[in-house]
Amino acid sequence: MSAATLPRAGTTVSRERTEKVRGVALYLLKRAGLLAFVLWGVVSFLFVLARMSGDPAVLFSEPDATEEQIQLTRERFGLDKPLLEQYFSALAGALRLDFGTSYTFGLDAAALVAERMALTLQVLLPGLVIGVAAAFIIGIYAALKRSKARSRALMSAAFLLDGIPYFFLALLLVLVFSLTWRLLPATGSGTPAHTVLPIAVLALSSVATLSRLVRGQFLDVLGEGHILMARSKGISPVRVLFRHAMPTALPPLISFVGLLFSISFGSLLVLEPIFNYGGLGALLVRSVTNRDFPVVQAGVFAIAALITVINLAVDAIVTLMDPRLRTKVAK
Repeated sequence: MSAATLPRAGTTVSRERTEKVRGVALYLLKRAGLLAFVLWGVVSFLFVLARMSGDPAVLFSEPDATEEQIQLTRERFGLDKPLLEQYFSALAGALRLDFGTSYTFGLDAAALVAERMALTLQVLLPGLVIGVAAAFIIGIYAALKRSKARSRALMSAAFLLDGIPYFFLALLLVLVFSLTWRLLPATGSGTPAHTVLPIAVLALSSVATLSRLVRGQFLDVLGEGHILMARSKGISPVRVLFRHAMPTALPPLISFVGLLFSISFGSLLVLEPIFNYGGLGALLVRSVTNRDFPVVQAGVFAIAALITVINLAVDAIVTLMDPRLRTKVAK
């Protein structure tokens, strides 16, 4: 065989790399299809649930309204159309992000949800970023200094803090910082000061949960053979941590951060009524009470879309970081 007919090493490597990228892209495309399926299921479930809970036209009519007046209300909100037509109209509206007009506020439901979602994210994102950063610092320190008294004290504090329900922690912070010391407003929204206590609750809850997982993950990784080999060669501890231990320890922790986003979002929706914070949680509580179906549908759709997109992004990051997963999805 002549040299001209021999496969070139560079060509083979390039072909393998292309196949891996194609496999990862196909994997992410499948996940995107799952996103569409989840959102379709959410819209369908909300449509059925809204029709099972009663006739909104009766709710928004006067107590002594006649049947003709109730029928006019039903026609106003499009509730007089056949059920199948209403369902396909709801699906088409979800594709356009058009969920109708709020029965209570008289405003576009999607715009109202987007406004309140922005207020919720002003608390959620800082709380999660602060909590995750602090958890990694504490967890890595506790793993590196596991025999020190300070490390054990930090983990004991995280364990005790993790046992406190987040709503009880919120009440404790209000009692200390608002009612006793009068440093921060207890309830309300509209200023940065109103976001401090909700952010603190989310951050403390994230630190309590994640720091112990970070410590355990890094303890496992630091005990592996290649890490011990790197240490025996005299490589500096900082380089061992960031170059050898971090790439192995990070993928499962990043996956949990995606789950922590969903948990924190759900917690904040409960915390907002406690703090009387005018975010999406408070809006949904009021809308469910008033059976304001367009706002409920728009709000739940937005939550499902956001959480699913975050999980899709986390999956993509973990897949690109972990060579074992890249090899698996490329097959």
